[in-house]
Amino acid sequence: MSFPVSVWYGVGSVTPPFDEEVVRRDLGRIRDAGFRYVRGWVNWRDTEPRPGEYDFSGVELLLRVAGEVGLRVILQVYLEFAPDWLPKLHPDSLYVSESGSQVMPQGSPGVCLDHPGVRARAEEFLRRLAQTVVRYPNFYAWDLWSEPNVIQWIYQPTGWRGLYCYCEHSKRRFRDWLRLTYGDVKALNRAWHRSYLDIGDVEPPRFVSLHFARDNLDWLTFNIAKLREDLEWRVKVVKSVDKEHPVASHSHGGTSVFGNPLFGEPDDWEMAGVVDYWGTSFYPKHAGRVKVDHVLDALVLDIARSAAAANGRQYWIGELQAGQGIGGFKAAEPVTPEDVALWMWQAVAHEAKGINIYHWYPMMLGYESGGYGLVNPDGSLTDRARRAGEAAKVIYEYGDLFLRARLINSEVAILYNIETYKWLWIAQRHSSDLLSRAILGVYRVLFNGNYNVDVVSIRQVEGGDVGRYKVLIAPTSLVLTPQSASGIRRFVNGGGYLIADSRFGSIKSDGYIDSSTPAYGLSDVLGGFEEGYVSVERAELRVINPSIPGLSIGDLITGVNYVSWLNTKAQVIGVSNVNGTRNSIVVNDYGNGKAIYVGTSIGLAYENLGPGSGVDKLIYGVLNIAKVQPYAEVDSTTPGYVEVRLLRSGGDNLIFVINHSHSDQVVRVRVNPAVLNMGNGTVKDLVTGLSVGMSSNTIQLKLRGRQVFVGLVGA
Repeated sequence: MSFPVSVWYGVGSVTPPFDEEVVRRDLGRIRDAGFRYVRGWVNWRDTEPRPGEYDFSGVELLLRVAGEVGLRVILQVYLEFAPDWLPKLHPDSLYVSESGSQVMPQGSPGVCLDHPGVRARAEEFLRRLAQTVVRYPNFYAWDLWSEPNVIQWIYQPTGWRGLYCYCEHSKRRFRDWLRLTYGDVKALNRAWHRSYLDIGDVEPPRFVSLHFARDNLDWLTFNIAKLREDLEWRVKVVKSVDKEHPVASHSHGGTSVFGNPLFGEPDDWEMAGVVDYWGTSFYPKHAGRVKVDHVLDALVLDIARSAAAANGRQYWIGELQAGQGIGGFKAAEPVTPEDVALWMWQAVAHEAKGINIYHWYPMMLGYESGGYGLVNPDGSLTDRARRAGEAAKVIYEYGDLFLRARLINSEVAILYNIETYKWLWIAQRHSSDLLSRAILGVYRVLFNGNYNVDVVSIRQVEGGDVGRYKVLIAPTSLVLTPQSASGIRRFVNGGGYLIADSRFGSIKSDGYIDSSTPAYGLSDVLGGFEEGYVSVERAELRVINPSIPGLSIGDLITGVNYVSWLNTKAQVIGVSNVNGTRNSIVVNDYGNGKAIYVGTSIGLAYENLGPGSGVDKLIYGVLNIAKVQPYAEVDSTTPGYVEVRLLRSGGDNLIFVINHSHSDQVVRVRVNPAVLNMGNGTVKDLVTGLSVGMSSNTIQLKLRGRQVFVGLVGA
């Protein structure tokens, strides 16, 4: 395999149709700009204009001309842009919302693939397409599902996204899943607290009832499993014809950590296991972004990397922003040539093994018109296109080096708990911000401290796949499964350090609370049970015991969202004042490890209040006790804007130094010799070809605004 860097070329989908002369001109410009790959766009509706009549001339034109000009082709396949004759042939295939309204497609979202007749037609289309494409020697890879969701690209005037799908075929599939899950109606009635006569009578939940939860949780669990099964089905159909070329899929730019499964979002860790390459969209200046945030960008990349790695896979950037973010009347900050190059290198620094830049042309119709293009509307090159092509050339030249490159092993992990995300529906919270910002806040602490970090799923905790980490941080992790509770117990007993915050394990995965919090008897791991809690805007936890390095008596940890406290006989580090003095920071020895309980929402606190919250000092102190060391010390003209990443590639070492600011920076990087001993020598910048000296594991650089140093040590 090589390292693909492509540009999307969705002619006829986001542009008017172009004739062969224009296509040839464009592909020639793509090649001349420095690219070796192009990513085509295949809509089902365009290739099956009438039932059973296939027209792949547009796909073949792209493949043929690309081959003639020397480009390899990746194809993005859209079943969601389905033939408009499908609803006429299969009127019962329309998506149905929780309110009972049917969705007549308007180009998208197509129809429900739970309909057996529609699925059979989709299978035949995929097979015919694969049979056509594999004949072309310059074909490289598939992406079979862009930004998977139960229903895609539907924007209601009310702003309410709706819940899907409640058609008869989806309900039948749900009932089949219930039979596999429960076996019989008695077991289902017991779990749901209901009185059905037969599982065939079950209706999926459409709203939240006051004293019920399990039916809602099961519906979300089913839809998450369905998304994985549907991606696996697409892969199997294509691979029944084409066993040679890799298959990919990619999540939306926020990944599942920033989505709510209530609205049909998948679980990245589930999806990544059924493709050769998982991936993510990557839009640092998207029109929907509140602000530009390079730490958030790094988290998005590490989530995609972690989800893929958990399944033994690598990841691609499915879509990397090429031009200005535009959505309706909103226009985001313009994208510069330096931005595009920086984002490409940041992806490589976070172990991406493929980059697909979206899009060659700006969007030419619809909500995003004028946005996201690498070239001008007339097809002429911009400085962004030239700069992206220059970066692509370097990536191609050192492709083997980057393909082998792996980040130094992380010793700390953040828990992504899909079970708590499901609970958002029961809590009647449509946004996932409470949970996603908690993860982002903890990640920001670790990013700022120069610690490499993985994001792990609750399934990895259940399976015992977290033993290689010294520290596991579980922010706002309210819901636990019996298996995850056992996994946490094993982790701490085996010598791991757990940092848990307020309301940890307060709800069991069946929707019930336990006789004490945390559930499943984990009070012996935490060193006590949660005696009380209250919602607050701010909470101050005062340190009374300085046994965590970096914390002194009288220091304050300022929290948000909750303040809570334990009934404990373990070591009390900090207290809160809620109708008296309460034990709100507790360290407990359990087996060979330790559990640290903090009675507030630590990730949210840091995300809202920053270093003034004291959360960073607490986390760094725990890492110190656990003997987790930062991989580097970084001094710069403007602190907080320089990112350093260390990777090993076979016998070679790479050091990426990224200046995220727009100002010039003098940067001094001292690599921790206990993490990676580079000693003395030279480091070659693969971008400029210039070398700098390294003395005692230290380099000093002068970086322009938005410049990236890609250093090969000893070259």
